[in-house]
Amino acid sequence: MADELYESLNELLPVASVVHIALGFMALVLVHRSSEREWNERFAGLLISWMMVMLGIQYVFSTIIDYRIEQLGTDTVSVFFTYESIFYSWMTYGQSALESAFYASIAILPLIYPYPLIQKENVLKICTIFVLAVALVMIPVDIFTEFSFRGVKYMFIWTGYIVWTPVYLRFLVGELLYGEKEARAVSSVTALLMLGAFVQSYIFWLQNITGVSTVYYGRWVVEDFVAQTFLSSSVSMVQLALSGTTFLVIFIGESWRSMSRGFNTLNALVSLVFVTGVLWYLLTLVNYADAESCVLTSCQAWDENFVDWYVFTFQVARFLGVPLIFMFILLNYNMVDTGAEGSKMITRIMVLLLLLVATSSLIEMIQIILPIPEMITSALFAAGVVVFIGWEERIMDQIITETSSAADSVKELIGVAEISINDGEYRFFSMAMTAMLCYAVLIAILFHSMGIHN
Repeated sequence: MADELYESLNELLPVASVVHIALGFMALVLVHRSSEREWNERFAGLLISWMMVMLGIQYVFSTIIDYRIEQLGTDTVSVFFTYESIFYSWMTYGQSALESAFYASIAILPLIYPYPLIQKENVLKICTIFVLAVALVMIPVDIFTEFSFRGVKYMFIWTGYIVWTPVYLRFLVGELLYGEKEARAVSSVTALLMLGAFVQSYIFWLQNITGVSTVYYGRWVVEDFVAQTFLSSSVSMVQLALSGTTFLVIFIGESWRSMSRGFNTLNALVSLVFVTGVLWYLLTLVNYADAESCVLTSCQAWDENFVDWYVFTFQVARFLGVPLIFMFILLNYNMVDTGAEGSKMITRIMVLLLLLVATSSLIEMIQIILPIPEMITSALFAAGVVVFIGWEERIMDQIITETSSAADSVKELIGVAEISINDGEYRFFSMAMTAMLCYAVLIAILFHSMGIHN
């Protein structure tokens, strides 16, 4: 395949980095102003906001890496003149360090929201110490071992599979079998949290369950020139099984809900991921020989249509789906006080930014697949801008007025300990996250300057 077929593999990466960072910082401002919210709602809002910032900075490093790789073989003067020099550089170290920081942070989210498993007055201190300790160890170890334990890092996101799945089932059963109306908010937000955290894996759910995904894992290990240890490979296989199984649980649960309560937006989203996973499985069977070639003989180029399908599905899920889902959770499940002074304006900017970026990115993705002239796509984008500006107030009212509180529902149905946390602890957590990000970037630069892998 010609090199130009790969030019669009990370088409949305630069836009995604800016959007994630902007949304993350705006969400941080909103969360710190929401002093009247339940402690676990506010803490979950802080975690999601910082996770968005971490993803954004990670995508910045990925964007720089892509740019440097594109310059290989050109007349551009650079110190990075081989793939190896890029791989063993501050760019890759920074990308890995931010990924480790993200895993350390997302590991505690299921423990405090929507059902708080940790119900202590010092819960923020415990979580802060845990995140910092994991990040301080995992970031340098991952770089020292040349990323050969990459799969082990996945274990930190298993808390989402292990905790959220039974929480989802408990409140889904409570809603549909025992008529607990308040349980709907908890089961819905839990399903959305799992989709937001794992949607880029869920679109391969059928491959993961059947084991077909292992052929991609083998090819990517060969192409990336990163040998994985037996432990890392074993953990990765467990990760695939957890991903496919938990999505199947969500799909069956939402199918049950749709038959009992009617079809809604969450059912449509889960159904879309389900169909995408089936199509991915069929397409993988067709291209199985190409995927297996790297392991058996030499790497064969992917079919052009296969690359386009990967770009359209995976990029949309990872770079658009994740921020859309997380921002919807923040705004629609009472994590932020949109009525506070100055908050409504920030919320409007967030909503418009999401809608406009989603529209332009989807149009760009469609243009990759279909030969649509740029004049037509520009006209479609302009029409989308007009529609969103015209309906902006209606969209805002829908998001702000139709909110529900999962924390209040849990308190009413099960009961939780009354915990009071002062604003200083939330500020301390944000300061700790800032220090962790600085540590990650400094470690990447320091290890590069030391030339530890030269």
